[in-house]
Amino acid sequence: MTLSRMITDTTPDAQRAYEIAIAGMTPAQRVSMCMEMIAVTDELVRAGIRLRYPEAQGQEFEYQMLRAKYGQELARQVYGRSE
Repeated sequence: MTLSRMITDTTPDAQRAYEIAIAGMTPAQRVSMCMEMIAVTDELVRAGIRLRYPEAQGQEFEYQMLRAKYGQELARQVYGRSE
């Protein structure tokens, strides 16, 4: 499956321009862009945790981060919770 088939809210001309821009990047530039997206996503998750659990700090905050990013089952295993 190509990227253009996955994105349905973009005009064909905009999609082509995007693909040309990505193709023109070096592998290091693509990795850098990816890392920036991951950092932004992490900040959005952190902001959501702060809104939903305003009192969470320290280990509780980190538990909620892990839970949001990787699921409740893994978070419970890592933190030894049975809830």
